[in-house]
Amino acid sequence: MKSKLFFSTLMAIVMGCSGVWAIAPYDFAPKFKVDLDEELPPITELREQFRPAPVYDRKYKYYWRIGNQFDREFAQTIRRYGSRDRRLKWEGEDEFYAMIKNMDPKMYPYIGPYLHTVPGIPEKILNMPGIKETKNKFPTRIAPQVADIEDLEMLSPVFYFLLMPEAWKDNTEHEEIQIPRKLPEPVNKYRLKLLNDISRIIRPEDFAPGAVAASKVEKSLRTINPTENSPLTSPDIEAFVGTLDELNNFGDNLMVELRLIEAGNLLEAWEKANDKSPGVPGLKDLVNPCVRLVQKVRLAGLEGEFKSIIAKQGFNEKEWAYTCDKTVKAYRVLNMTQIETRAVKFYKKNVFEDVLNSYEYKYGEMIAATMQSIVEMYTAPLEDVLEVKKNYKAIEDSLTKSHQRIGAQTIYLK
Repeated sequence: MKSKLFFSTLMAIVMGCSGVWAIAPYDFAPKFKVDLDEELPPITELREQFRPAPVYDRKYKYYWRIGNQFDREFAQTIRRYGSRDRRLKWEGEDEFYAMIKNMDPKMYPYIGPYLHTVPGIPEKILNMPGIKETKNKFPTRIAPQVADIEDLEMLSPVFYFLLMPEAWKDNTEHEEIQIPRKLPEPVNKYRLKLLNDISRIIRPEDFAPGAVAASKVEKSLRTINPTENSPLTSPDIEAFVGTLDELNNFGDNLMVELRLIEAGNLLEAWEKANDKSPGVPGLKDLVNPCVRLVQKVRLAGLEGEFKSIIAKQGFNEKEWAYTCDKTVKAYRVLNMTQIETRAVKFYKKNVFEDVLNSYEYKYGEMIAATMQSIVEMYTAPLEDVLEVKKNYKAIEDSLTKSHQRIGAQTIYLK
């Protein structure tokens, strides 16, 4: 059990291997589409369908009711188990070994001591160069955030990963690089007189970003029946922001949050079984947090309270979800750093194709799906970004107060 728990934790820290694939981030773009009109099975049916199977059939239901039928095969299994020389291989062992093998060796001192305490870890892992030497050894490189703690050596090896300096985001600096750009001299291949005549009839400033043009009246009103692709207006954003305080109180209720977590887990399992999942849990929630929240609310049977909150601002479920997601994506774009912008550009151009195609097992697909999720998170039309910019402070204040969450749904990670 301990080994499986550690395996799950390690999966979240690092993934890497080598092999042959032919994969690109944009292959996963369709996996991030969410259809709010899709009929989902009832939650009772999903609970039954994805109920965990028993690890081992003990041949009886209760320890005080063993039964009165002698089972020769069962008896032989129990008798021979303790004298077995060969170690039983556990599920996922090969993938676990591949992950350890391809990790950065500087992480070994922080996971190696714990690996040596976990029963069932294969000898080929414990004897790996870099892992073997860490047995009963305390790491020497300590993060400054915890370096002054008294008797730090008494910390359990299971927490050694917290001592790694790179585990603390404050220790990793990403400097913004100023890229010198030499703009070419403008060359006008057209007749200047013609351009001047056109400019007198149609003013270029009316069509520049942020211009007050013919759409001024439309931008001052709420959008009727907003869709996934309809443009945002300031009143749309103001109405959406007006729902956040009550929705966050709704999501902070422990019982509501637990029901949403269960609904999210069952939804992920159902999509994976029907080939509608990008392969990494939680990615769809980050890309389209609001439509996913509506799906979870419906599945969990919490529609009544949810609808009563958003209806105060004139939204139905779909209208609120589309308005929310468009606002969130534009808000993310406004907060992009130069490094994030370049990363999105590289992912779109599949610059890391050779690296992705060198991964083994499912990790190449998982990393490519993660890349595409970042592209999707930071994609928004210019007109939406300009409208959100006008209302930026109200959005920022609301999301800061809720720790970047909307109704228990994380919408932005820093």
